[in-house]
Amino acid sequence: MIYPEIKATADEIAALGKPIRIYLISHKSNLATGELVSFKLALIVRDDTQNISELECFLYTAVDCDYPYDLVLYKQSEWETLSSDPRTFAWSIKETGDVLYG
Repeated sequence: MIYPEIKATADEIAALGKPIRIYLISHKSNLATGELVSFKLALIVRDDTQNISELECFLYTAVDCDYPYDLVLYKQSEWETLSSDPRTFAWSIKETGDVLYG
């Protein structure tokens, strides 16, 4: 299940950060109520992104979300290499993550 709050956050990140793709890596919810607790997103950004750390900081400060979330950012060439290797976290994201954008 993709919570509307996750989709709204991904849409806002897409508008501000202009990534190539956004994956939902995972989310946690309250077992008793089903309410969202937190989530993690992976962003694939263009290789010409000047400073990936600055982009990450910008997105954390610019995107308002009522739930804690984490971001993992990959440059496109790095993603292409890592996501093809089944020993990597990127491969796991590509295989099991939900595409929210791109």
